[in-house]
Amino acid sequence: MTISLRDYAPNDWDAICQIHDVARVQELTAGNVDPRAFKPMTEAAEGDEFFISQTVVAYYDNRVIGFISWNGAYITWLYVEPADQGRGVGRALLEHALRCIGAEAWTNMLGGNERALRLYRTAGFDVVWTRDRTCEGYLCQALRLALPGSHMRDPQARRIGG
Repeated sequence: MTISLRDYAPNDWDAICQIHDVARVQELTAGNVDPRAFKPMTEAAEGDEFFISQTVVAYYDNRVIGFISWNGAYITWLYVEPADQGRGVGRALLEHALRCIGAEAWTNMLGGNERALRLYRTAGFDVVWTRDRTCEGYLCQALRLALPGSHMRDPQARRIGG
């Protein structure tokens, strides 16, 4: 499978929503988070920085199959259509984003998503902290991951800029 990457275009919105909504349920399940924490992309996008982030989509056979977004050094979104997971789509998206972001890259993720954690770790990210948090009002475990060169590697660091 040869995938291609390109910048997000507004006509990708429906595909982005579909991918997010299916993969987010998968993510919440992996993290043992109450399913009522699910919020569809149409409701989550604004508050979770989608529209102010740089976004790149992966496509295959004229079909969007994944996307990654980042705002400054913070990776805000990374989702792949479940049927296309395990085929290098997430890796290609993450590698592209890291070439754009550089050594300051960092992200937050839900605990329990071992597949995503492996992907980030193979790209050089380390877990900076693990904390009990809430996701849309429901208990979850949150992880901060950062590259060795990121100031966010310091567990006390706060986000600056973007």
